[in-house]
Amino acid sequence: MRLTINFRKQLTFMGLTVVLALFFAFRFVEMEDNTTFYVLAPSGLNLRKDADPNSAKLDLVPLGGKVTLITPPAAKNMNIDQLSGGMAQVKYGTKTGYIFDGYLSKFPPPKKAINTEGEYKIETYVEKLREVPDATVLHEEHTMDYGGIYSSESSIHLSTQNWQEAFLIAKLLMNIPPKLLYPKVNRAVETIIPNPDKKEQAWSDELKVERDKSGQLISISYYYRSEGGGWGAVITRSTEGTETQKLLKIAYTGIAD
Repeated sequence: MRLTINFRKQLTFMGLTVVLALFFAFRFVEMEDNTTFYVLAPSGLNLRKDADPNSAKLDLVPLGGKVTLITPPAAKNMNIDQLSGGMAQVKYGTKTGYIFDGYLSKFPPPKKAINTEGEYKIETYVEKLREVPDATVLHEEHTMDYGGIYSSESSIHLSTQNWQEAFLIAKLLMNIPPKLLYPKVNRAVETIIPNPDKKEQAWSDELKVERDKSGQLISISYYYRSEGGGWGAVITRSTEGTETQKLLKIAYTGIAD
């Protein structure tokens, strides 16, 4: 009888061990999926030894480099390129260190801008975005004729409420000039920010920021116009979301006279 009891106890212990092992394995995979981020800084981000941004440099994580979040920033009191954030502890390859999280995104960056030489299209990037775990990505296209002025719009709706993240993606995907940074916080209802590198032939080359009376963002728009046509990029809140999942919309519009 004692042997039988011990045998049953051993089976129960082994079964519990297997269940716990499977549970923690599942939690590890789930945590890994939910803590994977990509670098959206065009020149990459420095991986630092400590949370101090001036500490020793361990490596340079390039644009599109993938890191795993270990610990979020203790405080988001840093401002780099007008992006707010803090030093998050991450793992990059075999190295563990700290990195500025203002340039991190759960979405990978596009391979290149859609309005540059080559065949890279927004549809290609949408397919890449849809590989992100638990992400909602919608895509729509419209073409309009305004009495000889043709306009085409291609939009992406992303499951994020992080305007910084959406701006960085739009900037890379739609070739927004590098000197036009994420807009500073202010209470102005409308702000126009000219491109410092505006060329003589351009009629307009500027960032337009709209906010409500409380200072909350309504839209961030970039417009370029010259003889023969132009293009624009607009970030707004999407109407395609739900109560539990809000989306931001990034729209690209091309205009031809």
